[in-house]
Amino acid sequence: MTPDGGDLRRNPVSGKLSIVAPARASRPADAAGRDAAAPPCPFCAGNEALTPPEVDALRPAGGEPDGPGWRVRVVPNKYPALAGRHEVIVHAPGHEAELEDLADGTLAEVLGMWQRRIAAQLDGGAAAATLIGNVGAGSGASLEHPHEQLFATPVVPPLLLDELVEAERYRNRYGTCVVCDGLEKAGDRLVLDGPVGAWVPAASRFNGELWLAPAAHAADFRAADPAVVAPALRRVLAAVKTSIRGAPLNFWLHTAPADLRGPFHWHLEFAPRTSTLAGFELGTDIALVTKAPEAAAAEYRAALPRI
Repeated sequence: MTPDGGDLRRNPVSGKLSIVAPARASRPADAAGRDAAAPPCPFCAGNEALTPPEVDALRPAGGEPDGPGWRVRVVPNKYPALAGRHEVIVHAPGHEAELEDLADGTLAEVLGMWQRRIAAQLDGGAAAATLIGNVGAGSGASLEHPHEQLFATPVVPPLLLDELVEAERYRNRYGTCVVCDGLEKAGDRLVLDGPVGAWVPAASRFNGELWLAPAAHAADFRAADPAVVAPALRRVLAAVKTSIRGAPLNFWLHTAPADLRGPFHWHLEFAPRTSTLAGFELGTDIALVTKAPEAAAAEYRAALPRI
């Protein structure tokens, strides 16, 4: 069994898509914690030979590829979901450096790398690029060194496609953007105001679900100013993690696909995993949440670090 990537398949009964990638079952895991006998972390500085050859990196002081001296490093996933379309973005050489621990200028560099890799994949023929982060044991993270992953798909993923359809429908009915209005009308669900805002959706899919988006309408994350997005992202991530007290967290970036033919507004979605999906949710695709969005927003506002 080789880690060459999986197959994208469609269930003809439900229409749902699946990637079947058995080789990913062989990927190493240390997210439950490392001990003295654990192998060295492939994402730490000095262990570059343990990953596939890098495809991109930030080395302000120069240096050769696949060696130390980097601040951000991008490598192909060694156990890809889709061959050539699955990358790992290691946002810091330190083993415990979370995104919210970075200074705003350093985090802006990371966001710039996100933009660069999304552009590379979309320009390389992908239909869409989805950047994700898995934080903590139980989130899906197999290695504990903080990192993000970029999945470039030959089709627009169904969830993003649903958002594109709803954005078009909302504009046709109201003449405005559904995300712009969601932020503007958040009220008691507003967590962060400013050029980049954050709010808890009224119809949350997860307890404490949070969205972050620019206040000014913008479809493509590649055009965002990282220096503006970075402080908002840092503060929101810190607030969410403080409030959920170590629970697993997933987040993902939805940006315009390669062939955008209607309205869209890029955004980051944060999904705390404080409860377990049960039969009703799995059998109906209807979310069942127990925390009022207004209560979640109040907790996040109280936990926001000062600028």
